[in-house]
Amino acid sequence: MQQTTYDPVLEVQDLSPLRLLNPLRPPVPGRALVLVPYEGAAVTVWPGDTIPSARFGAWQTAFTVDTGDHRLILTLPLLSRDATFAFQSSLALTCRVIGPEAVVRRGIRDMSAALSDPLRKMLRQVSRHFDIAEFHEAEEALNDAVREFPGDDAIRLSGMQVELLVDADEVASSGRHFRDVVRETRLEGMRRQRHLDMLRADGVEGLIAEILEKEGPTAAWTYIEKAEEAERAELRATLEMILKRGDKDREPFEIAEAERAVLGRVLGGSAAPFGGMRGSRVRGSALPPAPTPEEPREVPSHAYEYLGSEDSTAEEKRASESYDYGMASMSPETPSPHTPIADGPPEDEPIGSDVSAGTPSSHRYDPRPRSLRAPEKSHPAPADDAGGTPPKASRVRGLGSAGPRGGAQ
Repeated sequence: MQQTTYDPVLEVQDLSPLRLLNPLRPPVPGRALVLVPYEGAAVTVWPGDTIPSARFGAWQTAFTVDTGDHRLILTLPLLSRDATFAFQSSLALTCRVIGPEAVVRRGIRDMSAALSDPLRKMLRQVSRHFDIAEFHEAEEALNDAVREFPGDDAIRLSGMQVELLVDADEVASSGRHFRDVVRETRLEGMRRQRHLDMLRADGVEGLIAEILEKEGPTAAWTYIEKAEEAERAELRATLEMILKRGDKDREPFEIAEAERAVLGRVLGGSAAPFGGMRGSRVRGSALPPAPTPEEPREVPSHAYEYLGSEDSTAEEKRASESYDYGMASMSPETPSPHTPIADGPPEDEPIGSDVSAGTPSSHRYDPRPRSLRAPEKSHPAPADDAGGTPPKASRVRGLGSAGPRGGAQ
């Protein structure tokens, strides 16, 4: 059983000189009898001892002292390193009277009061070396200091243990505050991780989308404008620096390359989010152009004038009609005179291939630029001696097998 204090003297009895009918008797176990004479030192009688002069004698007073073990709890304030803060400690100990005569002589009637002052002084010698925040270190040092303390000649101390206390209300409030801080920190970490994932996935555009969601389109527009303006200012400063410092330290071609790169950035697309706000970055400008219907091919009027002249022959008119028919039936994949010229030279024909066995020369594609002109006058070639079909007239001036105008050779 734990208690805060107790009185070690259980009973005080004044004795008469003659005790014939009421002699003194030895104490029971757990108690001691202290006899105080009129003159001389007091005598302690333990359980089982014989009491001298039990029926008569010069005994003035008899004290019955409790010699059993008692578990006490002492609450002691202990100053920390900073005198404005103190540890609230609870000291649990087991005390037992081993010197009943000393207890009677010192007049101890409150055990806690007798022990508090010397124990407080001893523990403060230890606690003053620790700050109020060093809670566990101070508690461990205090327990080391009192673990081997035996007490004095009157009282035996054992099982001493120091526990530093905190206020229950303070513990509850600080615990709630700590949990709130932990919860808020965790939520902030989740938000921060979400923002990091968004920036890694979408970059600056994701940040602008967040601004648009929270502050509206005006704020997002302002952000993009500022980014583009900062980019332009940086490019202007770079160009000015290149022009000013383009002296002997750089070669002319290096300066030209640097100027070309900067001008390409200035005149080209912006590196600002979503391409900036330049007119060339209008929505849909980066899309491929829609296909336009194929326009009818026109034949120069002079060709028809030539065909309608008197000099034109029937063979030339038939060649013109076949040309018109071929142009009308030409598929989009078939090369035409209006086909753009390729950047490189035309592909060479395979070596050793028979040109006459393949596509006729009149239907082969010639990548060289050419203009539509009236067909040259040609005369039909004489028939083959074997009676076969005569060869077709050449549409290239000077390459036909026909002779001069007016007849075959």
